Amino acid sequence: MSITTERPPVRPRSEGEGARTALGSRARNRVFWTRFGMQAPSLIILAIVLAFPLVYSVVLSFQSYSPVDAEADGHFIGLDNYIRMLGDAQFGRAVLVTIAYVVLAVGIETVFGTILGVVLSRLIRSRRIVTSALLLPMIATPLVVGLMFSFGLNPQFGFMTDFLRAFGLVGDGGVLDSAGGAFAALVVMDVWEWTPFIALMVLAGLSAAPQAQIQAAELDGCNTFQLYWHVMLPMVRPVLIVAILFRATEAIRQFDQVYILTGGGPGSATTVNDIFQYRVSFAAFDMSYGAALGVATFAVVATLSAILFRYLNRKGVDA
Repeated sequence: MSITTERPPVRPRSEGEGARTALGSRARNRVFWTRFGMQAPSLIILAIVLAFPLVYSVVLSFQSYSPVDAEADGHFIGLDNYIRMLGDAQFGRAVLVTIAYVVLAVGIETVFGTILGVVLSRLIRSRRIVTSALLLPMIATPLVVGLMFSFGLNPQFGFMTDFLRAFGLVGDGGVLDSAGGAFAALVVMDVWEWTPFIALMVLAGLSAAPQAQIQAAELDGCNTFQLYWHVMLPMVRPVLIVAILFRATEAIRQFDQVYILTGGGPGSATTVNDIFQYRVSFAAFDMSYGAALGVATFAVVATLSAILFRYLNRKGVDA
């Protein structure tokens, strides 16, 4: 026994419906090209300042080119620059210095920023004044911050050097004369500038935390430490993770302040990855190897950014 189904007859379009469909299609095309035309200038600028340098760097990384070496005339060498990168001891040291710098700076900022954010959440009358004051280090440009610490740590007239010398913590050469002192100065400078960012993120997370659970914990007899450690800090953990990822991606690309304060020295004690790339590209003029280093750095930062946006999308946060 077979069951047959009959399709309903298709009603032919009238002339009026066809005309309305054609008008709708033309309207959609007009809206699309209008939007495209309005965005075209920004897309052109983005292609000039971002896409072209990126594509050029990728192509250059597979070549051998140096403006001061006649043999490095831009011929194709395949993966030689990337293989050289893997066996470069100076690059390996720069990576280790960068990792140590990022871990120490961002780790200290996270601890101090979380404590500061909790303290800010307890303030009532003076919160706005303190919050406004915390914005000052972040709005200063990296150049200004680097010059400020450079003058302050000057061994002849720096007020920071005089303060540390009063406690016998530095010698006549100053803080930047030793490898450990110069590296510590970079970490302290980054912590001073960006700890308020972590604090403000934690404060925003605590302000948006659901009050019902907090009041329930208080009714259950939690003291202040238990309330923050077991109830409120887990609530702000997603915000804190986002702040840490933002800071890590920024700290990996640190150049301005390191160049101004230490120049990568003494020796190679503070030669972070970007300073090493600068020396390779614009001091040794090994442009193709410098391009390969830049492409590798871009890949690392892009990976961290992808992790960040994937986390944001998973949590349903509008970035």
